[in-house]
Amino acid sequence: MIQYAFVLGSNWLLSIAELLSYFQDRGIPATLVDHSRNIAILEVDSDLHMENIIELQSALGGCFKTGRVLYRHDRVSAVKAYPADGKTERSARNLLGDLRWAKKIWPHVKGKRVRFGVSTYPVLSGRDEGVNYRKFTRKMNEQIKNWLAKNGTKRADYYSYDEPDRRVPGRLNVALWPKTIQKNNLLTPPSAEVIAAFTSRGLYIAQTLIVYDSLLQQYRDESRPYISAEISTSPKVCRTLLNLAGARPGDTVLDPFCGTGTVLMEAALLGMKCIGIDNDGNQVQGTKSNLKWLAQDLGQKLEYSVVVGDARHLTSLISGQVDAVAFEPSLGEVYKEKPERPRALEEMRALTKLYRESLTEIAKILRPDGRIAMTLPVVNTKSGKLQIDVRDMLRETGLEVYPLLPEGMIRSEASVDENVRISPERQQLPERKRGQVVQRSILVLVK
Repeated sequence: MIQYAFVLGSNWLLSIAELLSYFQDRGIPATLVDHSRNIAILEVDSDLHMENIIELQSALGGCFKTGRVLYRHDRVSAVKAYPADGKTERSARNLLGDLRWAKKIWPHVKGKRVRFGVSTYPVLSGRDEGVNYRKFTRKMNEQIKNWLAKNGTKRADYYSYDEPDRRVPGRLNVALWPKTIQKNNLLTPPSAEVIAAFTSRGLYIAQTLIVYDSLLQQYRDESRPYISAEISTSPKVCRTLLNLAGARPGDTVLDPFCGTGTVLMEAALLGMKCIGIDNDGNQVQGTKSNLKWLAQDLGQKLEYSVVVGDARHLTSLISGQVDAVAFEPSLGEVYKEKPERPRALEEMRALTKLYRESLTEIAKILRPDGRIAMTLPVVNTKSGKLQIDVRDMLRETGLEVYPLLPEGMIRSEASVDENVRISPERQQLPERKRGQVVQRSILVLVK
């Protein structure tokens, strides 16, 4: 059995759901054996080939790094070695500092120059967890540098990041960003990144194999000819939707509310055929421009069809079946402030009708074992959250909810802490940003 470590995005639960869906759809036996809000440890029957790992990381929207687990310490040892408060236990620090796993990364380093960095991932935000993560990371970098010197390296230098998290102010971050790893070629041997991932039970040491290509994604997201910030969905969320829909290379993917075409662009990048529908002619032309630009950028022909039309009349626009459907529909009114509940409720009724009629048409052209992954609005009204009634939405559509986070793939006992607990077989998962009036949840459907 081989264990792999996956560094999760900010929506950790959705990232895990996507990861499990990816393995399940490809028939790769995998089990989630441990996790935190930052890391997922998956155990697979046999070692994955590097080409499979590259394909996996390239396809995922919610995971930023993939590494192979080299060693596991008990968490108690880390707490004793680097306590947030109190005295250090020298024997525990010596245990963590013997680096018995280092030879697996650097079997032959004599006379070579090595660049490396340790990226530490706390259980939650890094505060009040019993471990001084900053001290641990600094010491680990120094211990590795000393180990490399003793083993004959010509020179050893390490990179570190010890600043507040740019995404969440006030949250500790002692991990290298993918951009830093790429710019400094830290994944080219003998250079390396070491992942130190804490869970409620253990400390996992892993070697990073591949990271999310943030530079390429940023270039494609900013350089495409047509952008509409108000309606565009992030490329990472689009990839997550595609994976939850079970889309594979070669499949035909439909986005019946294609907007600027981000879902279609991500599908095309993954080797899928694309069909896009939108009732706004300007959006359709913009999507075509983006796909044409992408084809030129890749230097290859892409298979796509984008037409003006109404998702409620798909069968008059599309002939034949599609393999998977992934989309973000119209989420309704854009509120500047929290609305009164009656106003939002009226909007929700209209959206429910739109979704039901669209899904009825989608079900007619979706292959029998195909899936639909979509977002739904969650409105923060002045009197609380308001969501779509899914049972009402699915009435007479011939569709049903496809549960996420399959219980048979989860062995992780995270802890009794509600902040990291997983409830299997979830019907919806949140995809939200703090402060937004209209947030989102993600739903997967099958016939």
